[in-house]
Amino acid sequence: MSFIMRPVRFAGGFIIEGSGLFNGTNGYLTQTPSAGNRKTFTISCVFKRADIGAVNIIFAAGDWTGYPIFAAYFDTANKLVVEDYDGSFNLKLDSNQDFRDLSAWYHIVVKYNSTAGTPSASDNGVFVNGVQITSFSRATYPTQNDQTAWNNNVAHRVGWAINANSAYYLNGSIAQLVHIEGQALNADSFGEFTDDGYWQINDPSELTFGTNGFLLEGKPVAAGTDSSGNDNDFTKSGTITASNDSPTNGDA
Repeated sequence: MSFIMRPVRFAGGFIIEGSGLFNGTNGYLTQTPSAGNRKTFTISCVFKRADIGAVNIIFAAGDWTGYPIFAAYFDTANKLVVEDYDGSFNLKLDSNQDFRDLSAWYHIVVKYNSTAGTPSASDNGVFVNGVQITSFSRATYPTQNDQTAWNNNVAHRVGWAINANSAYYLNGSIAQLVHIEGQALNADSFGEFTDDGYWQINDPSELTFGTNGFLLEGKPVAAGTDSSGNDNDFTKSGTITASNDSPTNGDA
């Protein structure tokens, strides 16, 4: 089942200037933070795919070789997958939708909160262009106070992850990546629907990022520069090209 959506728009005057084009073979960003809040956080990303039928990593903390790992990626069937794995799945959300449109900019929001007595879809979820995904081929939620690899003192990477047999990269563009530590936010913290039904991205710079939080957006994505004020910069490896390709008003 393909996922059809209306274009992503940006609030009046707010346009992300350019993006980082990841080449799918060796380009990625990495940083290793100090251990922080591993029970509650939100990750928001605006991106566009450049190929289908291959594993494409959006972001990951840790790896599948020795694990643990927290990752969001597209599998070979073009399904969006979010998982936290440490020998067993603490979180596993495999969407039933497939995402094949190579011309569309997508906005995904991943929220995680294991502090509830029985963490569920109301605490942990994936949103695409403002709508929470509710149809999964597999949905496993964490037990109370599970701690993920995200925000742990392990390598956090954008556009790359590894297992024992393969290295997986992102072939596509990222215009914005936001990490909010200590808050489990819904998509409406990052955007809103317009009266004509478009999902409109808002400026995230006024959000509270938390100590390990960061904001990568626009042409600095290619350099890994954090503009949140925290200076949680990433280091670039391989080829990531600053591109003029970006979402614009009324365009996707």
